[in-house]
Amino acid sequence: MMPVDSPRAQDGEFEGEIPVHIPLALLLTLRDLDTPEDPRELEEMDLSLNLRRRLGLSSVVLKQIRRYEEDGGDVRAAEVASLFELVAKRIDAPEIFAATGRRVTHEAFGRGARLTLRFGWRLIPSGLRRILAWGRVKKIARRLSPTSKIRIAKGMNGLVIERGLPVLATADKGGRGCEILSGIVDESFRTYRGGEGGVSHPQCEATGADHCLWVVEPTPG
Repeated sequence: MMPVDSPRAQDGEFEGEIPVHIPLALLLTLRDLDTPEDPRELEEMDLSLNLRRRLGLSSVVLKQIRRYEEDGGDVRAAEVASLFELVAKRIDAPEIFAATGRRVTHEAFGRGARLTLRFGWRLIPSGLRRILAWGRVKKIARRLSPTSKIRIAKGMNGLVIERGLPVLATADKGGRGCEILSGIVDESFRTYRGGEGGVSHPQCEATGADHCLWVVEPTPG
Protein backbone atom coordinates (compact mmCIF):
# COMPACT_ATOMS: atom_id res chain seq x y z
CA MET A 1 0.00 0.00 0.00
CA MET A 2 1.26 3.47 -0.82
CA PRO A 3 1.80 5.56 2.33
CA VAL A 4 -0.89 8.04 3.34
CA ASP A 5 1.64 10.58 4.61
CA SER A 6 -0.16 13.83 3.82
CA PRO A 7 -1.07 15.77 6.99
CA ARG A 8 -4.38 16.73 5.42
CA ALA A 9 -5.03 13.13 4.43
CA GLN A 10 -4.43 12.07 8.03
CA ASP A 11 -6.59 14.70 9.74
CA GLY A 12 -9.85 13.44 8.26
CA GLU A 13 -10.33 16.05 5.54
CA PHE A 14 -10.80 13.36 2.91
CA GLU A 15 -13.75 11.14 3.73
CA GLY A 16 -15.38 8.26 1.89
CA GLU A 17 -14.09 6.02 -0.86
CA ILE A 18 -13.18 6.36 -4.53
CA PRO A 19 -13.70 3.65 -7.20
CA VAL A 20 -10.44 1.76 -7.64
CA HIS A 21 -10.32 2.41 -11.40
CA ILE A 22 -9.56 6.11 -10.71
CA PRO A 23 -6.23 5.67 -8.85
CA LEU A 24 -5.44 2.67 -11.07
CA ALA A 25 -5.86 4.83 -14.18
CA LEU A 26 -3.54 7.44 -12.67
CA LEU A 27 -0.81 4.90 -11.94
CA LEU A 28 -1.15 3.27 -15.36
CA THR A 29 -0.88 6.68 -17.03
CA LEU A 30 2.15 7.50 -14.91
CA ARG A 31 3.77 4.19 -15.86
CA ASP A 32 3.06 4.67 -19.56
CA LEU A 33 4.43 8.22 -19.64
CA ASP A 34 7.57 7.20 -17.77
CA THR A 35 8.28 4.25 -20.06
CA PRO A 36 10.72 5.28 -22.82
CA GLU A 37 9.86 4.45 -26.41
CA ASP A 38 13.17 2.66 -26.76
CA PRO A 39 13.41 -0.05 -24.04
CA ARG A 40 17.19 0.00 -24.36
CA GLU A 41 17.17 3.28 -22.46
CA LEU A 42 16.08 1.39 -19.35
CA GLU A 43 19.11 -0.89 -19.57
CA GLU A 44 21.39 2.13 -19.43
CA MET A 45 19.44 4.00 -16.74
CA ASP A 46 20.03 3.94 -13.01
CA LEU A 47 16.47 4.26 -11.69
CA SER A 48 17.76 5.06 -8.22
CA LEU A 49 19.20 8.29 -9.66
CA ASN A 50 16.22 9.05 -11.90
CA LEU A 51 13.35 8.02 -9.64
CA ARG A 52 11.51 11.34 -9.74
CA ARG A 53 11.53 11.38 -13.53
CA ARG A 54 10.72 7.65 -13.76
CA LEU A 55 8.46 7.25 -10.74
CA GLY A 56 5.99 5.24 -12.81
CA LEU A 57 8.59 2.48 -13.18
CA SER A 58 9.45 2.22 -9.49
CA SER A 59 8.80 -1.06 -7.68
CA VAL A 60 6.36 0.70 -5.31
CA VAL A 61 4.16 1.96 -8.15
CA LEU A 62 4.26 -1.34 -10.06
CA LYS A 63 3.35 -3.24 -6.89
CA GLN A 64 0.46 -0.84 -6.25
CA ILE A 65 -0.83 -1.32 -9.80
CA ARG A 66 -0.94 -5.08 -9.24
CA ARG A 67 -2.72 -4.59 -5.93
CA TYR A 68 -5.42 -2.38 -7.47
CA GLU A 69 -5.87 -4.79 -10.38
CA GLU A 70 -6.24 -7.79 -8.07
CA ASP A 71 -8.31 -6.26 -5.26
CA GLY A 72 -10.88 -4.20 -7.19
CA GLY A 73 -13.58 -2.45 -5.16
CA ASP A 74 -13.10 1.02 -3.71
CA VAL A 75 -10.11 2.81 -2.21
CA ARG A 76 -10.09 5.14 0.79
CA ALA A 77 -10.23 8.77 -0.29
CA ALA A 78 -7.29 9.59 1.99
CA GLU A 79 -5.11 7.07 0.15
CA VAL A 80 -6.09 8.48 -3.24
CA ALA A 81 -5.47 12.02 -1.97
CA SER A 82 -1.95 11.07 -0.92
CA LEU A 83 -1.33 9.59 -4.37
CA PHE A 84 -2.54 12.75 -6.10
CA GLU A 85 -0.34 14.91 -3.89
CA LEU A 86 2.66 12.79 -4.84
CA VAL A 87 2.00 13.13 -8.58
CA ALA A 88 1.19 16.84 -8.26
CA LYS A 89 4.82 17.52 -7.31
CA ARG A 90 6.01 16.62 -10.80
CA ILE A 91 6.60 19.24 -13.46
CA ASP A 92 4.48 17.27 -15.91
CA ALA A 93 1.62 16.78 -13.40
CA PRO A 94 -1.00 18.62 -15.53
CA GLU A 95 -0.23 16.32 -18.46
CA ILE A 96 -0.47 13.22 -16.25
CA PHE A 97 -3.78 14.24 -14.71
CA ALA A 98 -5.34 15.25 -18.03
CA ALA A 99 -4.25 11.97 -19.63
CA THR A 100 -5.72 10.09 -16.66
CA GLY A 101 -9.05 11.85 -17.17
CA ARG A 102 -9.11 10.85 -20.82
CA ARG A 103 -8.26 7.25 -19.90
CA VAL A 104 -11.02 7.06 -17.26
CA THR A 105 -13.58 8.47 -19.69
CA HIS A 106 -12.51 6.19 -22.54
CA GLU A 107 -12.93 3.16 -20.29
CA ALA A 108 -16.29 4.40 -18.96
CA PHE A 109 -17.91 4.25 -22.39
CA GLY A 110 -17.14 0.61 -23.08
CA ARG A 111 -16.30 -0.88 -26.47
CA GLY A 112 -19.92 -1.27 -27.61
CA ALA A 113 -20.86 2.32 -26.81
CA ARG A 114 -17.74 3.64 -28.53
CA LEU A 115 -18.52 1.68 -31.70
CA THR A 116 -22.12 2.92 -31.71
CA LEU A 117 -21.03 6.53 -31.36
CA ARG A 118 -18.27 6.11 -33.90
CA PHE A 119 -20.66 5.11 -36.66
CA GLY A 120 -23.99 6.54 -35.51
CA TRP A 121 -23.19 9.94 -34.06
CA ARG A 122 -24.59 11.77 -37.11
CA LEU A 123 -28.05 10.46 -36.19
CA ILE A 124 -27.94 12.38 -32.90
CA PRO A 125 -28.64 16.16 -33.08
CA SER A 126 -25.64 18.29 -32.11
CA GLY A 127 -27.49 19.87 -29.18
CA LEU A 128 -28.31 16.47 -27.76
CA ARG A 129 -24.73 15.30 -28.19
CA ARG A 130 -23.60 18.27 -26.11
CA ILE A 131 -26.14 17.43 -23.40
CA LEU A 132 -25.00 13.80 -23.38
CA ALA A 133 -21.35 14.86 -23.15
CA TRP A 134 -21.95 17.05 -20.11
CA GLY A 135 -24.08 14.30 -18.58
CA ARG A 136 -21.18 11.87 -18.95
CA VAL A 137 -18.79 14.37 -17.36
CA LYS A 138 -21.16 14.93 -14.45
CA LYS A 139 -21.57 11.18 -13.87
CA ILE A 140 -17.83 10.57 -13.72
CA ALA A 141 -17.29 13.64 -11.53
CA ARG A 142 -19.72 12.19 -8.99
CA ARG A 143 -17.63 9.04 -8.82
CA LEU A 144 -14.58 11.16 -8.12
CA SER A 145 -16.26 13.24 -5.42
CA PRO A 146 -19.67 11.98 -4.27
CA THR A 147 -19.93 14.61 -1.50
CA SER A 148 -19.56 17.60 -3.83
CA LYS A 149 -22.36 19.69 -5.29
CA ILE A 150 -22.15 19.25 -9.06
CA ARG A 151 -24.33 20.96 -11.65
CA ILE A 152 -24.34 21.95 -15.30
CA ALA A 153 -23.84 25.68 -15.85
CA LYS A 154 -26.66 27.79 -17.27
CA GLY A 155 -26.96 27.38 -21.02
CA MET A 156 -25.17 24.00 -20.97
CA ASN A 157 -21.85 25.75 -21.49
CA GLY A 158 -19.95 24.42 -18.51
CA LEU A 159 -19.73 22.30 -15.37
CA VAL A 160 -19.78 23.78 -11.87
CA ILE A 161 -18.49 21.93 -8.80
CA GLU A 162 -18.87 23.32 -5.30
CA ARG A 163 -16.98 21.86 -2.37
CA GLY A 164 -15.20 20.47 -5.34
CA LEU A 165 -13.26 17.29 -5.73
CA PRO A 166 -11.57 17.43 -2.31
CA VAL A 167 -9.31 14.54 -3.27
CA LEU A 168 -8.23 16.09 -6.55
CA ALA A 169 -8.59 19.86 -6.57
CA THR A 170 -6.88 20.22 -3.21
CA ALA A 171 -4.07 17.80 -4.00
CA ASP A 172 -1.88 20.89 -4.07
CA LYS A 173 -2.48 24.62 -3.77
CA GLY A 174 -2.23 25.09 -7.52
CA GLY A 175 -5.15 22.78 -8.20
CA ARG A 176 -3.21 20.62 -10.64
CA GLY A 177 -5.44 17.68 -9.79
CA CYS A 178 -8.33 19.51 -11.46
CA GLU A 179 -6.73 18.73 -14.80
CA ILE A 180 -8.21 15.25 -14.53
CA LEU A 181 -11.62 16.87 -15.05
CA SER A 182 -10.28 18.80 -18.03
CA GLY A 183 -9.28 15.46 -19.54
CA ILE A 184 -12.69 13.99 -18.78
CA VAL A 185 -14.45 16.93 -20.44
CA ASP A 186 -12.17 16.78 -23.47
CA GLU A 187 -12.64 13.04 -24.01
CA SER A 188 -16.40 13.17 -23.44
CA PHE A 189 -16.93 15.90 -26.01
CA ARG A 190 -14.59 14.18 -28.46
CA THR A 191 -16.47 10.89 -28.13
CA TYR A 192 -19.92 12.45 -28.47
CA ARG A 193 -18.73 14.81 -31.23
CA GLY A 194 -20.15 17.62 -29.11
CA GLY A 195 -17.83 20.14 -30.70
CA GLU A 196 -14.08 19.87 -30.30
CA GLY A 197 -13.20 23.28 -28.93
CA GLY A 198 -10.74 23.99 -26.16
CA VAL A 199 -11.45 23.06 -22.55
CA SER A 200 -10.71 25.80 -20.02
CA HIS A 201 -10.80 25.88 -16.23
CA PRO A 202 -11.27 29.61 -15.51
CA GLN A 203 -12.26 29.26 -11.84
CA CYS A 204 -10.77 26.91 -9.26
CA GLU A 205 -11.43 26.45 -5.56
CA ALA A 206 -7.80 25.52 -5.03
CA THR A 207 -6.77 29.04 -6.07
CA GLY A 208 -9.39 30.92 -4.05
CA ALA A 209 -12.62 30.81 -6.09
CA ASP A 210 -15.87 29.75 -4.40
CA HIS A 211 -16.36 26.98 -6.96
CA CYS A 212 -14.64 25.18 -9.81
CA LEU A 213 -15.79 25.79 -13.38
CA TRP A 214 -14.95 24.02 -16.61
CA VAL A 215 -16.02 25.52 -19.94
CA VAL A 216 -16.02 24.26 -23.52
CA GLU A 217 -16.33 26.60 -26.47
CA PRO A 218 -17.04 24.04 -29.19
CA THR A 219 -16.35 24.51 -32.85
CA PRO A 220 -19.08 23.15 -35.15
CA GLY A 221 -18.19 19.73 -36.40
